[in-house]
Amino acid sequence: MAVFFVPKDEFVRRLSSLSDRQVFIPEPTASGAWVRNFESCAEAPALERPRAAQSAKGFFLPPAEAIARYGQGATAVAVAAEPAVVVGVRACELQAWKYLDKVMLEGDFDDPAYKARRENTTIVSCDCVDCAETCCCVLVAGRPYVEDGDGADVNVTALENGYVVEPFTDRGDELLRAGGGAELPAATDEHLKARQAVRDEMVERIKKQNAEFTYSATAENPPTLPLDDDKSWQEFAADCVECGACTNICPTCHCFYLFDHRLAEGPAERVRTWDSCLLSTYHRMAGGENMKLSPRPQLRSRLANRILHKFVYSPQQYGMLGCTGCGRCVDACPGAIDIRKVVEDLKK
Repeated sequence: MAVFFVPKDEFVRRLSSLSDRQVFIPEPTASGAWVRNFESCAEAPALERPRAAQSAKGFFLPPAEAIARYGQGATAVAVAAEPAVVVGVRACELQAWKYLDKVMLEGDFDDPAYKARRENTTIVSCDCVDCAETCCCVLVAGRPYVEDGDGADVNVTALENGYVVEPFTDRGDELLRAGGGAELPAATDEHLKARQAVRDEMVERIKKQNAEFTYSATAENPPTLPLDDDKSWQEFAADCVECGACTNICPTCHCFYLFDHRLAEGPAERVRTWDSCLLSTYHRMAGGENMKLSPRPQLRSRLANRILHKFVYSPQQYGMLGCTGCGRCVDACPGAIDIRKVVEDLKK
């Protein structure tokens, strides 16, 4: 497909003119929450800032949702999957969604709610032209820019006076033309060279800020780490407060908890919420004396399980690393646990 160069105000105008769907973009604040509707956004500063502090996995896998009702007077739960456009998705997030697709859509069963939201969402990704200090995609075979085949419908690269815009799918092409107006001008060779220069600069910048870490993990060659009962994990577990922030903010963590409660009208409802493998209640089982109430009663084992799942178990199970190098878990951790340092120290 053709590659365009679009003035910034024209790109925002076309997105804000979409009246048949919600358009989301991170707020231009430190939290970077995905809560702003483009109808009230005069510009798109998030496309020139580091990745959002909040993961976008909640668009497909909400923190809490009803999945079933049963009992007298119960009605089926309707899947909330309104058409939406998510703007500002980075390459690390696209990689995370590929991972979640394997978990939620492949195998013997698929998740109908996740599938419906996935199919009704148009993805506008953007290359990183800035990064957080914790960004480390290059350590896990990633990169700070998007290419065809990464899973976006259209990609945007911010330059000084406009955006290089490249649609990858018919849905992306339709999105660019939906706002009407004059035909979009084609990107010139100079625009494409400037885009490549931005990409090269960001790769080198992220490599430089991660120069102290010597590992380069891939699904085919993951780091060799101790087993989860090894005492060497205790050094890092000592700083863990079991808040679950790392798993809640991670774009690939997908563990969930099911509970039932009775509605005021009478029938019962089953709810799915995010769960965290760092919590002492994770996988806790009913039972009494001499029964194994928790499969991992020690915190160091639970911390080890989280790291091992990212770098060892996920390659074995899904053929992909479970870490995309977004660095959010490092930012969120009140105990200042840095997943990069954990891998670097324990791989030895």
